[in-house]
Amino acid sequence: MAPEPVSGRGRVAAFTINRQPWIPGFPPPYVVAMIELAEEPDVRVVSNVVGVVPETVSVGLEVEVFFEQWDDIWLPLFRPAAGVSDE
Repeated sequence: MAPEPVSGRGRVAAFTINRQPWIPGFPPPYVVAMIELAEEPDVRVVSNVVGVVPETVSVGLEVEVFFEQWDDIWLPLFRPAAGVSDE
């Protein structure tokens, strides 16, 4: 095994919509999802899906990663892939 670059694209494999205010500065509702990577669907990342109405997220939604800085940490977050609508 060795690290290998990936595209940052994937699909939502499972998700939940959190409606409780657990994290200061991160108001609900927000989506916590398990993302399967496009290059290797057996490799999954748990993160948030943002930039979409939470109720429109579904299993199979195509997403892409971007990184957001919180203090000295860069978090991998996901948003709908280019060309994917939340309608």
